[in-house]
Amino acid sequence: MQGVLAALIGVPATILVAGGLGIIGVSVYLRFIGNRKGKEPIHWGHIALGLFLFAVGVVLLWVEVATIGATS
Repeated sequence: MQGVLAALIGVPATILVAGGLGIIGVSVYLRFIGNRKGKEPIHWGHIALGLFLFAVGVVLLWVEVATIGATS
């Protein structure tokens, strides 16, 4: 039962962390390095969204470890 609870919290948390890092990475790349001639620039809101998703994922992982413990 403990493993199921850990998976119910850990899997979405991992997805949020990965998604947040992906959005941040693509946004920073397109903002500073990427060549987007004729297209609307990436807004800072995309980076904020990535940071928010990353932070929520980290908090969920912390809650999982604090309540359920690190299971192997």
